[in-house]
Amino acid sequence: MEYRKLYRISTKAVLSLSVLDVVLPSTSNLKSPGQILILLQHQVLANRIKVMVQKATNLSKRTRIPGAPDHFVSIRLIQENQVMDIKETRTASGSCPVWNAPFLFDAPVEFVQSPNLHLEFLVMQGRMYNRARILGRVEIGAGTSEAGMAHWQEMCNKAPVECFQWHTLQPDTF
Repeated sequence: MEYRKLYRISTKAVLSLSVLDVVLPSTSNLKSPGQILILLQHQVLANRIKVMVQKATNLSKRTRIPGAPDHFVSIRLIQENQVMDIKETRTASGSCPVWNAPFLFDAPVEFVQSPNLHLEFLVMQGRMYNRARILGRVEIGAGTSEAGMAHWQEMCNKAPVECFQWHTLQPDTF
């Protein structure tokens, strides 16, 4: 009798631990969040920026739910800390998803040269219309990381030629 009670208690403890692991990621899954390949093209005559989210590699899995996780990317055009436009890719499964999703953002030349304009890419795990988790972010443009500013400058200097670059996802800091 004592043995059965102890067994039930330990089973419940294990079950509740696995539920917590689904809600809160374990520290072993918090390694490098992966990389994303992004294409940028400044189309001067059309007053727009073409953004293509190609693919990602080594995206971590943040939950213990069985199966391949779904990922999508939310792209925001931000000027002076205000979101001007938002676009999203479709979901793709696996740790190395491929989207090949092109987007166009209206951006006159004077905005592109502005020190207050940048693009933010949020790589999310989950379904678009469900609760999603941010795996990491990449910012490209003025006032961002060295790699982000270099990609932006390459886009501006090589207009209208497309320029590709791999970016390492930065952990989300909220």
